[in-house]
Amino acid sequence: MRTARVIVLLVLLAAFGLLLSGCGGETFLISKGQEIDVGQQAAAEFEQQHRIERNTARARMVETIGERIAAAAQPPQYPYEFSVVAEDVNNAFALPGGPIYVYAGLIETLGGNEDQIAWVCGHEATHVSHQHAIKRIERAMGAQLLIEIALGGGTGGDIANVVGALALQNYSRDNEYEADRIGCRYAAAAGYDPTAALPVLQKFRELQGKDPSDLEILFHSHPGNDDRANSVRRYLDNNNLYGRYYSGG
Repeated sequence: MRTARVIVLLVLLAAFGLLLSGCGGETFLISKGQEIDVGQQAAAEFEQQHRIERNTARARMVETIGERIAAAAQPPQYPYEFSVVAEDVNNAFALPGGPIYVYAGLIETLGGNEDQIAWVCGHEATHVSHQHAIKRIERAMGAQLLIEIALGGGTGGDIANVVGALALQNYSRDNEYEADRIGCRYAAAAGYDPTAALPVLQKFRELQGKDPSDLEILFHSHPGNDDRANSVRRYLDNNNLYGRYYSGG
């Protein structure tokens, strides 16, 4: 039995190396079910350390928006769950396989605007549906955690580390641009104004204080907010998606 496990480990290590070198780091070592399980365990760890709003007007609003965004994001089929973190933080994030968290501070910063919150939810849902979150774990945690998960192992400590890695590491520029664009598509399909992406990005710029300089952009994974807004406008134009915040041109 031990020999068989060693052989499996060697095969997985070899596969992991080939995937990273030849396929751009795509996720193949863990199944979709295991990806969902990782996210659910990570969510349980996170919710032990942070207060999640339940049955408040704000929580119900985000749940309703999330249900509509989730319907627009299928397929692939993931058990999306949208929750409000009761903290004054301007942030939102997604865990692998479906859990998505929007902080109360961001909701208040956006004035409770449902179209803008819907785009944020669509952006985060894209990180799930396009497997950005699980791929980030590959980069953050390496082969060891993936192999333990693939063999049905892993501990609560591993999952806590995953949450920490997700909180500390940025998505790539390509991931962010894609989430911005597909977030518009999900928002539109869910019945919200997809152009609401633009005031959200403007708000991010205001919070940031200034747009990153070209030199700063070269050394950071996140694209500048001006570049993101321009990318969104091109996507809206190319797909004839217009609304309150952008009418084309």
